[in-house]
Amino acid sequence: MKSTGRKWAIAMAAALTGSLLATSGLSASGRPKAATPKSGGIVEYAIDATLSGWCFQQALSGGPLGVTRMVYESLVDLDQKGNFIPQLAESWSADAANKVWTFKLRSGVVFSNGEAFNATVAKTNIDYSRGTNLSYLSTGVGVNANINKTEAVDDLTLRVTLDRGDADFIALMYRAGRYVMRAPAQYNNAATCATNGIGTGPFKIASYDPSAISLVRNEKYWRKDANGVQLPYLDGINVTVVKEASQRAAAVRKGTVDAAFFTVGDATFIKDLRSRKSQVTEYQGAVGQWGQWMPNQNKAGSPFKYLNCRLAAAFAVDWKAYNKVRFKGLGTYSGSIVGKGHTLFTLDGAPSYNLAKAKEYVGKCNTDLGAAAPFKITLYADTSSQSLNNVKYVQTAMEKAGIQFNSIYQAESAVLIASIYRGGGNLFDFAEGTPAEGPGSGYVIPFFLSKAFPTGATSEVTKLIIPSAKVSVAAAYNTVIALGNHSDTGVDDRVYAAQAETDAAARTTKWKAATAYIQSQAIAIPTIHSSMYTFVNKKAKLGGIGTFKAADGSLAGMKGTKGFEWTGIWKG
Repeated sequence: MKSTGRKWAIAMAAALTGSLLATSGLSASGRPKAATPKSGGIVEYAIDATLSGWCFQQALSGGPLGVTRMVYESLVDLDQKGNFIPQLAESWSADAANKVWTFKLRSGVVFSNGEAFNATVAKTNIDYSRGTNLSYLSTGVGVNANINKTEAVDDLTLRVTLDRGDADFIALMYRAGRYVMRAPAQYNNAATCATNGIGTGPFKIASYDPSAISLVRNEKYWRKDANGVQLPYLDGINVTVVKEASQRAAAVRKGTVDAAFFTVGDATFIKDLRSRKSQVTEYQGAVGQWGQWMPNQNKAGSPFKYLNCRLAAAFAVDWKAYNKVRFKGLGTYSGSIVGKGHTLFTLDGAPSYNLAKAKEYVGKCNTDLGAAAPFKITLYADTSSQSLNNVKYVQTAMEKAGIQFNSIYQAESAVLIASIYRGGGNLFDFAEGTPAEGPGSGYVIPFFLSKAFPTGATSEVTKLIIPSAKVSVAAAYNTVIALGNHSDTGVDDRVYAAQAETDAAARTTKWKAATAYIQSQAIAIPTIHSSMYTFVNKKAKLGGIGTFKAADGSLAGMKGTKGFEWTGIWKG
């Protein structure tokens, strides 16, 4: 599935280039009026980054992730309030120790190719995500390290047993929208798994390449609306990658595309679109991307093995000013590695901007480095000008404290992601903005641990990977998501204590203690927290945005990481 979207992508590129010459004045805004849903129509949609593939190995950013969620679904989803709700699982429960979790699956669900979704399929998806199939080793090996075993109890009952109790396990099963269910026909063929995405979701792939994806209605989708109308309403969605935010903004403003996806890094163009309320309508997702910069401590030659060097970097950047200048105030800075109200939030141990302290720590860092001084590092950016300018701002701030730099390394986002999440560890001096996302600890904490599998872990996966004759594989996937590449088991001890605590009040106290330790040791440096944005051209007449109800009756609407829930959107 590769070629049929190409002509459309080429035509789109030409149209985008031409649209940059057009401008428009300011005018009043207004949300689309409520209307009766109607079936049919194709939406043209622009995203910010390439969709590198559909298999277990691909780690996707927000725009591409949202496209995969048009095709795939999870056991667990999020509602508009950030609560975990049933999707392919109808319900779940845990034992008293939060070690054994049982999921009751939805009956009558089939994949778009007609294969049945059941407990055996769900088990296989979880197992392959955590590394039981060596063809599909990925970051999921580390993220899922606490899963000991899975069992298909019967056709619609799945049991998951953990190594350590975890009251927040459901957050991991959502995994910021990444824990999706794939069809057997996809995961049984490693040669085509990345290009042949088959899910239970509202759409299926008509054609695919990383920069142009054409999706059509899944006639076998399991949901109807309240009036018995088969979902989804749309006939299809054509997706194109428009890397430059200026081009994406111009396209949605002029109607070359119906909708376009943006991140807080595109702040200049988000602010401009906000001024064009007669042309576009803005939809902002909930803040749920928890920004941190993580110093890579054990990379060969890294200065960050020294606490003084990490603290120098932590105190050197005024992130509030960064948010104001680079993000036009669209981000939030809580001072913690997560936002206010989050399970892990505390300001204890957290560094904040102090140039005098930063300079003091640079001096101590250079003393620690000895003959390897001066303190010098490399930053990276993707190929967009916006990303490069964001990174240059941070570099300039750190240079004022006396930190020196090599040239910024620029590459496509997919290349950068592969270089960060790789066997043997992160290649860069920093992980700039970790993927910690969502409510709960499930998709936050795994990135801070010293290693995925603690000493004495009994997971089935350890029998395949950790003691494997393939020593390089064993080492790689025990540390692949430990982006700071540190060896401080003090982090692990505090995290495990919080996870296993069954008393809610005591658990909160222990989570805050874990966060305070992470911050005080500059394991992760608090930066800007953010959300995602979608702008819709008013002439597209898209209805149902933010009003669609999930299967449990709660509002599905906007997804913090994934963009829209397209199932219930129609074109007027």
